[in-house]
Amino acid sequence: MTDPQAGSIPQRERKSSTRQANLNSTDPYAVLGLERRAALSEIKRAYFELVRQYSPENNPEAFKLIRAAYEKLNSSENKNETDLFLFQAPPAWEARKRRRKLELDFDPQDIWLLLQSGTDLGRSQFESDFRTIQDGATPGTGKTDKK
Repeated sequence: MTDPQAGSIPQRERKSSTRQANLNSTDPYAVLGLERRAALSEIKRAYFELVRQYSPENNPEAFKLIRAAYEKLNSSENKNETDLFLFQAPPAWEARKRRRKLELDFDPQDIWLLLQSGTDLGRSQFESDFRTIQDGATPGTGKTDKK
């Protein structure tokens, strides 16, 4: 604060570091010790305070966790994406309802008889399916008669 007798200009007091980092949490806000409505400047300040407290040389695992939390919140785009997927519960997963099995009253033998009656499956003679093609070639020579 200011001392009226000293005549000095009041300096902006810094908030004391009362952040409690929860390094066991999966919530990036809790890891950085912030509320969910924290601004980007608060996120940056909390990150640097925690980096000073948990330096990478002394606590590499804690530093990795703090760094990962900061990367999720360091820009407004990342922060919005994290907020969307972190705080909005995914829709409940439900297994698809199975339909009843199709119940058919027939014997596989009936299908075989049906196929035989309307198709070539019951025939043994196929000569009538082929006809002789005459193109003017002499059989066996491969030469054609040109006129």
